[in-house]
Amino acid sequence: MNALLRRMIAAGAAAAAAVAARKAVELGWTFAKDEPPPTAEGVRGDAELRDLLLWSALVAGAVVLARKVVTDRTEQLFGDEE
Repeated sequence: MNALLRRMIAAGAAAAAAVAARKAVELGWTFAKDEPPPTAEGVRGDAELRDLLLWSALVAGAVVLARKVVTDRTEQLFGDEE
C-alpha cells in the first residue's frame, strides 16, 4: 500500500478517535457530576478552576491515548508490506 495512503488512513482514524474520546469523557463527566463540563468563561473560584484543570487533563489524556492506540493499530494493519 502506498505510504501516503497509509498516512491518510492513519490521520483520519486518529482524528475520529480523538473526537470519540472527547465525547466519551464528556459523557462520563456529565454522568459523574450531573452537570456539563466546565468552560473557561464559567470559572469563578478555586473549585471551578480545579474542575476546569481536571477536565482539561482528562480530555488531553483520553485524546492522546486514543490517537496512540488507533495509530499503532493502523500501522499494524497497513504496515510495510516489503
